[in-house]
Amino acid sequence: MQRFKKHELDILVATTILEVGIDIPDANVMVIEHAERFGLSQLHQLRGRIGRGAENAMCVLLGDPVTQEGKLRLELLFKLMMGLKSQSMI
Repeated sequence: MQRFKKHELDILVATTILEVGIDIPDANVMVIEHAERFGLSQLHQLRGRIGRGAENAMCVLLGDPVTQEGKLRLELLFKLMMGLKSQSMI
């Protein structure tokens, strides 16, 4: 983690357990695998770990929701993120 913070590493692969301690303003890309397995709150918290600096950020959600609940969760998060994006463009 320290090497990532010092920019000695460009990529950090981690579980969600590391999410709480990450505060790296330059981090601007996050890929979340099996996003349908997380709750909306968790996904929102994870997404909030990137884009804290001057650069634009991208959060990629990968998943294959097989339940209606999983599909609705990802659709709702997508709509929320798009709504926030359009609000910041005003």
